[in-house]
Amino acid sequence: MPVFSIATNLKRDQIPENFVREASKFIASELKKPESYVLVQISPDQLMTFGGSDEPCANISLSSIGVVCADKNRKMASKLCQFIEQHLGIKQNRFYINVHDIDAAWCIWNGTTFG
Repeated sequence: MPVFSIATNLKRDQIPENFVREASKFIASELKKPESYVLVQISPDQLMTFGGSDEPCANISLSSIGVVCADKNRKMASKLCQFIEQHLGIKQNRFYINVHDIDAAWCIWNGTTFG
């Protein structure tokens, strides 16, 4: 149940048309989860600053069952940051990615929980 959420001050027309599909494939691959469970959300046009500047920036959240592991996060960090910079043009020092592990019993989908 990976959820990849991005809030950014980029304008809607600055988001590549295929971004959410590419992000969905990327997250599924990196987390080794079925893409059918991946949810990608991008919220453009946010009023945001980072470090006192309104240059392109983002606040990103990645949540999933079983995603939090120091070694896994370290290995994934560079790839995630490069993906955002390459696809959205936001410099890697202009966003945070907060990673959250969700206990399977606390995730409801399709009328039940995952655990």
